[in-house]
Amino acid sequence: MTSPILDSSSHSITKWAYQKSKHRSTPEWDEKITIIENAELLLTLTLDKNCPQRASVLRCLYSLVGTSVSKHVDSDIAKINVLLGKAKSSSDSIILNWVQRSRMILSNLKKFDYIEWCQGGFSEKDLPIVN
Repeated sequence: MTSPILDSSSHSITKWAYQKSKHRSTPEWDEKITIIENAELLLTLTLDKNCPQRASVLRCLYSLVGTSVSKHVDSDIAKINVLLGKAKSSSDSIILNWVQRSRMILSNLKKFDYIEWCQGGFSEKDLPIVN
């Protein structure tokens, strides 16, 4: 497992994301970096097809949306809507799937599924982590 020091600064997250490790990140690390303040950075890293930890970061993006929606955090949801607006022009099908699914759940909270959003279901379907 990747065992980064639990410092969730942008620099530390970026340094971790570009490690060439095939191991999954730790749940503690994922939880530490999956906060709304890191949303733009997480999207930027996921947009980079050359990012070695792209699959792990995508998982964090899904979790960020799922957590915000399930907790009904209006300020976080507003920030996510801005992020979706930035991401919708991507030509990357992985990102477009995330945008489409995020918009779906934002319009119908009853479609929230913990496994798909917060335990990697959607991200594993689109971008499996290879060990």
